[in-house]
Amino acid sequence: MTPAKENPTPDAIAADWVTRMDRAALTAGEQEALNRWLGADIRHRGAMIRAQVVWQATERAAALRPGALPAPVLPAPVPPVAASASPPRRLSRRAMVAASVALAVGGRAAPSREMGRFYTVRDAAPRSVGIAGGTVRLDCFSGLLVGREAALLLEGRCVLSSRREARLDAGGLSFRSVGQVQVSTGGDRTSGLLLSGHAVAIRRGTGERFMLRAGDCLTLVADEPPRLRALTAEELAHATNWQRGVVELQGETLGDAAAIFNRYNGKKLVVHGQAGGRVLMGSFALDDPDAFARVAHAVLHVDYVASAGRLDMF
Repeated sequence: MTPAKENPTPDAIAADWVTRMDRAALTAGEQEALNRWLGADIRHRGAMIRAQVVWQATERAAALRPGALPAPVLPAPVPPVAASASPPRRLSRRAMVAASVALAVGGRAAPSREMGRFYTVRDAAPRSVGIAGGTVRLDCFSGLLVGREAALLLEGRCVLSSRREARLDAGGLSFRSVGQVQVSTGGDRTSGLLLSGHAVAIRRGTGERFMLRAGDCLTLVADEPPRLRALTAEELAHATNWQRGVVELQGETLGDAAAIFNRYNGKKLVVHGQAGGRVLMGSFALDDPDAFARVAHAVLHVDYVASAGRLDMF
Protein backbone atom coordinates (compact mmCIF):
# COMPACT_ATOMS: atom_id res chain seq x y z
CA MET A 1 0.00 0.00 0.00
CA THR A 2 1.39 3.39 -0.95
CA PRO A 3 0.90 6.00 1.76
CA ALA A 4 -0.50 9.36 0.84
CA LYS A 5 2.47 11.12 2.42
CA GLU A 6 5.57 10.48 4.50
CA ASN A 7 4.88 9.30 8.07
CA PRO A 8 1.13 8.92 7.54
CA THR A 9 -1.11 8.90 10.61
CA PRO A 10 -2.95 5.70 11.61
CA ASP A 11 -6.20 7.32 10.47
CA ALA A 12 -4.78 8.09 7.03
CA ILE A 13 -3.52 4.51 6.70
CA ALA A 14 -6.91 3.15 7.82
CA ALA A 15 -8.67 5.34 5.24
CA ASP A 16 -6.39 3.91 2.53
CA TRP A 17 -7.18 0.34 3.62
CA VAL A 18 -10.93 0.98 3.56
CA THR A 19 -10.63 2.55 0.11
CA ARG A 20 -8.75 -0.51 -1.14
CA MET A 21 -11.31 -2.93 0.33
CA ASP A 22 -14.09 -1.03 -1.39
CA ARG A 23 -12.44 -1.47 -4.80
CA ALA A 24 -11.89 -5.23 -4.53
CA ALA A 25 -11.46 -8.07 -2.09
CA LEU A 26 -8.05 -8.14 -0.47
CA THR A 27 -5.54 -10.70 -1.62
CA ALA A 28 -4.17 -13.15 0.94
CA GLY A 29 -0.98 -11.09 1.16
CA GLU A 30 -2.87 -7.83 1.62
CA GLN A 31 -5.10 -9.36 4.32
CA GLU A 32 -2.00 -10.63 6.14
CA ALA A 33 -0.43 -7.15 5.95
CA LEU A 34 -3.63 -5.56 7.27
CA ASN A 35 -3.82 -8.04 10.15
CA ARG A 36 -0.20 -7.29 11.06
CA TRP A 37 -0.91 -3.56 11.06
CA LEU A 38 -4.06 -3.98 13.19
CA GLY A 39 -2.20 -6.15 15.68
CA ALA A 40 0.78 -3.82 15.97
CA ASP A 41 -1.01 -1.17 18.01
CA ILE A 42 -4.46 -1.09 19.64
CA ARG A 43 -4.86 2.45 18.26
CA HIS A 44 -4.82 1.02 14.75
CA ARG A 45 -8.05 -0.89 15.50
CA GLY A 46 -9.70 2.35 16.64
CA ALA A 47 -8.54 4.13 13.48
CA MET A 48 -9.96 1.32 11.35
CA ILE A 49 -13.31 1.48 13.13
CA ARG A 50 -13.54 5.23 12.60
CA ALA A 51 -12.66 4.91 8.92
CA GLN A 52 -15.23 2.16 8.34
CA VAL A 53 -17.94 4.12 10.17
CA VAL A 54 -17.49 7.11 7.88
CA TRP A 55 -17.11 4.96 4.77
CA GLN A 56 -20.32 3.12 5.47
CA ALA A 57 -22.13 6.39 6.11
CA THR A 58 -21.06 7.84 2.75
CA GLU A 59 -21.71 4.52 1.04
CA ARG A 60 -25.28 4.38 2.31
CA ALA A 61 -25.89 7.96 1.30
CA ALA A 62 -24.65 7.19 -2.20
CA ALA A 63 -26.98 4.19 -2.40
CA LEU A 64 -29.97 6.48 -1.85
CA ARG A 65 -29.24 8.47 -5.00
CA PRO A 66 -31.23 7.59 -8.16
CA GLY A 67 -29.58 4.96 -10.32
CA ALA A 68 -27.11 3.88 -7.69
CA LEU A 69 -25.71 0.37 -7.90
CA PRO A 70 -25.93 -1.97 -4.90
CA ALA A 71 -23.27 -1.17 -2.34
CA PRO A 72 -20.37 -3.61 -2.30
CA VAL A 73 -19.83 -5.79 0.78
CA LEU A 74 -17.04 -4.43 2.93
CA PRO A 75 -14.86 -7.22 4.33
CA ALA A 76 -14.39 -5.76 7.80
CA PRO A 77 -11.67 -6.97 10.16
CA VAL A 78 -13.35 -4.74 12.73
CA PRO A 79 -17.10 -4.05 12.74
CA PRO A 80 -18.79 -1.07 11.11
CA VAL A 81 -21.79 0.70 12.64
CA ALA A 82 -24.99 1.87 11.09
CA ALA A 83 -25.07 5.54 10.12
CA SER A 84 -26.57 7.59 7.32
CA ALA A 85 -25.83 10.98 5.85
CA SER A 86 -25.11 12.54 2.49
CA PRO A 87 -21.57 13.95 2.26
CA PRO A 88 -20.78 17.14 0.37
CA ARG A 89 -20.48 16.18 -3.29
CA ARG A 90 -17.41 18.30 -3.82
CA LEU A 91 -15.39 15.88 -1.67
CA SER A 92 -14.41 12.39 -2.72
CA ARG A 93 -15.53 9.62 -0.39
CA ARG A 94 -11.96 8.96 0.64
CA ALA A 95 -11.49 12.64 1.50
CA MET A 96 -14.71 12.50 3.48
CA VAL A 97 -13.36 9.55 5.45
CA ALA A 98 -10.11 11.33 6.23
CA ALA A 99 -11.84 14.59 7.21
CA SER A 100 -14.45 12.94 9.43
CA VAL A 101 -11.87 10.69 11.09
CA ALA A 102 -9.79 13.74 11.92
CA LEU A 103 -12.88 15.37 13.43
CA ALA A 104 -13.57 12.30 15.54
CA VAL A 105 -10.00 12.12 16.80
CA GLY A 106 -10.12 15.74 17.91
CA GLY A 107 -13.05 14.97 20.14
CA ARG A 108 -13.87 18.66 20.74
CA ALA A 109 -16.15 19.42 17.80
CA ALA A 110 -19.92 19.05 17.96
CA PRO A 111 -21.24 15.59 16.98
CA SER A 112 -21.73 15.25 13.22
CA ARG A 113 -24.56 13.47 11.48
CA GLU A 114 -22.03 11.43 9.54
CA MET A 115 -20.26 10.09 12.61
CA GLY A 116 -23.24 9.75 14.96
CA ARG A 117 -22.56 10.42 18.62
CA PHE A 118 -19.52 9.15 20.47
CA TYR A 119 -19.46 8.63 24.22
CA THR A 120 -16.63 7.52 26.46
CA VAL A 121 -16.13 6.93 30.18
CA ARG A 122 -12.66 6.88 31.66
CA ASP A 123 -11.91 6.48 35.41
CA ALA A 124 -15.33 7.58 36.58
CA ALA A 125 -18.73 6.24 37.55
CA PRO A 126 -20.77 4.52 34.82
CA ARG A 127 -23.04 6.76 32.75
CA SER A 128 -26.25 6.18 30.81
CA VAL A 129 -26.70 6.97 27.12
CA GLY A 130 -29.95 6.91 25.15
CA ILE A 131 -30.00 4.93 21.90
CA ALA A 132 -32.73 3.90 19.46
CA GLY A 133 -35.15 1.71 21.41
CA GLY A 134 -33.43 1.82 24.77
CA THR A 135 -30.65 2.97 27.09
CA VAL A 136 -27.02 1.90 27.38
CA ARG A 137 -25.19 2.14 30.71
CA LEU A 138 -21.45 2.40 30.04
CA ASP A 139 -18.91 1.05 32.48
CA CYS A 140 -15.66 2.94 33.03
CA PHE A 141 -13.00 2.79 30.31
CA SER A 142 -15.66 2.11 27.70
CA GLY A 143 -16.53 3.76 24.39
CA LEU A 144 -19.83 3.78 22.49
CA LEU A 145 -20.75 5.05 19.04
CA VAL A 146 -24.48 5.72 18.59
CA GLY A 147 -26.15 5.78 15.19
CA ARG A 148 -29.77 6.26 14.25
CA GLU A 149 -30.68 2.57 14.22
CA ALA A 150 -27.96 0.88 16.24
CA ALA A 151 -25.09 1.46 18.62
CA LEU A 152 -21.55 0.06 18.49
CA LEU A 153 -19.60 -0.76 21.65
CA LEU A 154 -16.03 0.07 20.64
CA GLU A 155 -14.40 -1.13 23.84
CA GLY A 156 -15.23 -1.95 27.44
CA ARG A 157 -18.51 -3.06 28.96
CA CYS A 158 -22.11 -1.88 29.07
CA VAL A 159 -25.70 -2.91 29.75
CA LEU A 160 -28.42 -2.37 27.13
CA SER A 161 -31.91 -1.92 28.62
CA SER A 162 -34.97 -1.74 26.38
CA ARG A 163 -38.74 -2.25 26.38
CA ARG A 164 -38.77 -2.78 22.63
CA GLU A 165 -36.21 -4.37 20.37
CA ALA A 166 -32.91 -2.50 20.36
CA ARG A 167 -29.66 -3.31 18.57
CA LEU A 168 -26.14 -3.22 19.93
CA ASP A 169 -23.07 -4.37 17.98
CA ALA A 170 -19.77 -5.33 19.57
CA GLY A 171 -16.77 -7.13 18.13
CA GLY A 172 -17.97 -10.01 15.97
CA LEU A 173 -21.50 -10.09 17.42
CA SER A 174 -24.71 -8.15 16.92
CA PHE A 175 -27.36 -8.28 19.66
CA ARG A 176 -31.10 -7.68 19.23
CA SER A 177 -32.77 -7.69 22.62
CA VAL A 178 -35.79 -6.73 24.68
CA GLY A 179 -34.96 -6.53 28.39
CA GLN A 180 -31.40 -6.27 29.68
CA VAL A 181 -28.22 -7.63 28.13
CA GLN A 182 -24.67 -7.01 29.35
CA VAL A 183 -22.11 -6.79 26.56
CA SER A 184 -18.34 -6.51 26.74
CA THR A 185 -15.58 -6.38 24.14
CA GLY A 186 -11.82 -6.00 24.21
CA GLY A 187 -8.92 -7.42 22.25
CA ASP A 188 -10.23 -10.47 20.36
CA ARG A 189 -12.91 -11.33 22.94
CA THR A 190 -16.60 -10.34 22.89
CA SER A 191 -19.35 -11.59 25.17
CA GLY A 192 -23.03 -11.02 25.85
CA LEU A 193 -24.90 -11.96 29.04
CA LEU A 194 -28.70 -11.83 29.02
CA LEU A 195 -29.94 -10.57 32.38
CA SER A 196 -33.67 -10.45 31.62
CA GLY A 197 -36.10 -10.63 28.71
CA HIS A 198 -35.03 -12.27 25.47
CA ALA A 199 -32.32 -11.69 22.90
CA VAL A 200 -30.75 -13.06 19.76
CA ALA A 201 -27.05 -12.73 19.02
CA ILE A 202 -25.94 -12.81 15.39
CA ARG A 203 -22.37 -13.62 14.45
CA ARG A 204 -21.24 -10.94 12.06
CA GLY A 205 -19.96 -12.26 8.76
CA THR A 206 -21.56 -15.72 9.00
CA GLY A 207 -25.09 -14.79 10.09
CA GLU A 208 -25.08 -17.60 12.67
CA ARG A 209 -27.82 -16.93 15.25
CA PHE A 210 -27.91 -17.73 18.97
CA MET A 211 -31.06 -17.46 21.07
CA LEU A 212 -30.28 -16.32 24.62
CA ARG A 213 -32.32 -16.97 27.74
CA ALA A 214 -31.92 -15.15 31.03
CA GLY A 215 -28.59 -16.16 32.57
CA ASP A 216 -27.08 -17.30 29.26
CA CYS A 217 -23.64 -15.98 28.33
CA LEU A 218 -22.32 -16.11 24.76
CA THR A 219 -18.56 -15.67 24.28
CA LEU A 220 -16.70 -15.26 21.01
CA VAL A 221 -12.90 -15.35 20.97
CA ALA A 222 -11.18 -14.60 17.64
CA ASP A 223 -11.95 -17.40 15.19
CA GLU A 224 -12.85 -20.00 17.81
CA PRO A 225 -16.36 -21.50 17.84
CA PRO A 226 -18.76 -19.36 19.92
CA ARG A 227 -19.39 -20.66 23.43
CA LEU A 228 -22.91 -20.44 24.90
CA ARG A 229 -23.57 -21.50 28.48
CA ALA A 230 -25.81 -20.71 31.45
CA LEU A 231 -24.04 -19.01 34.35
CA THR A 232 -24.49 -20.13 37.93
CA ALA A 233 -26.10 -17.72 40.40
CA GLU A 234 -22.65 -17.02 41.89
CA GLU A 235 -21.11 -16.33 38.47
CA LEU A 236 -24.02 -14.09 37.53
CA ALA A 237 -23.66 -12.03 40.71
CA HIS A 238 -19.91 -11.69 40.22
CA ALA A 239 -20.32 -10.61 36.57
CA THR A 240 -22.80 -7.86 37.45
CA ASN A 241 -21.33 -6.49 40.69
CA TRP A 242 -20.06 -3.40 38.87
CA GLN A 243 -23.64 -2.38 38.11
CA ARG A 244 -24.39 -2.27 41.83
CA GLY A 245 -21.21 -0.34 42.58
CA VAL A 246 -19.67 -3.30 44.38
CA VAL A 247 -16.36 -5.12 44.09
CA GLU A 248 -16.32 -8.66 45.45
CA LEU A 249 -12.84 -9.90 46.23
CA GLN A 250 -12.49 -13.68 46.24
CA GLY A 251 -8.76 -14.14 46.59
CA GLU A 252 -7.39 -11.17 44.65
CA THR A 253 -4.27 -9.53 46.04
CA LEU A 254 -4.24 -5.95 47.31
CA GLY A 255 -2.43 -5.02 44.13
CA ASP A 256 -5.22 -6.52 42.02
CA ALA A 257 -7.87 -4.88 44.18
CA ALA A 258 -6.17 -1.50 43.87
CA ALA A 259 -6.29 -1.78 40.07
CA ILE A 260 -10.06 -2.37 40.25
CA PHE A 261 -10.69 0.58 42.59
CA ASN A 262 -8.47 2.84 40.49
CA ARG A 263 -10.68 2.26 37.45
CA TYR A 264 -13.61 3.94 39.19
CA ASN A 265 -12.06 6.64 41.36
CA GLY A 266 -10.05 9.81 41.02
CA LYS A 267 -8.34 8.99 44.31
CA LYS A 268 -5.85 6.24 43.50
CA LEU A 269 -4.67 3.34 45.65
CA VAL A 270 -0.91 2.85 45.42
CA VAL A 271 0.29 -0.41 46.99
CA HIS A 272 3.98 -0.71 47.90
CA GLY A 273 6.28 -3.67 48.46
CA GLN A 274 5.05 -6.90 49.99
CA ALA A 275 1.66 -5.39 50.77
CA GLY A 276 0.78 -5.84 47.11
CA GLY A 277 0.77 -9.63 47.53
CA ARG A 278 -1.49 -9.74 50.60
CA VAL A 279 -4.99 -11.15 50.09
CA LEU A 280 -8.21 -9.59 51.39
CA MET A 281 -11.63 -11.17 50.82
CA GLY A 282 -15.04 -9.52 51.03
CA SER A 283 -17.40 -7.06 49.33
CA PHE A 284 -16.60 -3.36 49.15
CA ALA A 285 -18.17 -0.22 47.68
CA LEU A 286 -16.36 0.67 44.46
CA ASP A 287 -16.60 4.41 45.16
CA ASP A 288 -15.05 4.23 48.66
CA PRO A 289 -11.33 3.39 48.47
CA ASP A 290 -10.84 4.95 51.92
CA ALA A 291 -13.07 2.31 53.53
CA PHE A 292 -11.16 -0.42 51.70
CA ALA A 293 -7.85 0.94 53.05
CA ARG A 294 -9.27 1.04 56.58
CA VAL A 295 -10.42 -2.59 56.38
CA ALA A 296 -7.05 -3.68 54.98
CA HIS A 297 -5.39 -1.93 57.91
CA ALA A 298 -7.71 -3.56 60.47
CA VAL A 299 -7.60 -7.08 59.01
CA LEU A 300 -4.14 -7.34 57.46
CA HIS A 301 -2.36 -4.66 59.54
CA VAL A 302 -1.40 -2.88 56.33
CA ASP A 303 -0.51 0.76 57.01
CA TYR A 304 -1.74 3.50 54.74
CA VAL A 305 -1.16 7.22 54.29
CA ALA A 306 -3.84 9.45 52.78
CA SER A 307 -2.85 12.49 50.73
CA ALA A 308 -4.41 14.59 48.02
CA GLY A 309 -5.71 12.28 45.31
CA ARG A 310 -4.11 9.04 46.57
CA LEU A 311 -3.85 6.44 49.30
CA ASP A 312 -0.44 4.81 49.75
CA MET A 313 -0.55 1.35 51.32
CA PHE A 314 2.55 -0.30 52.83
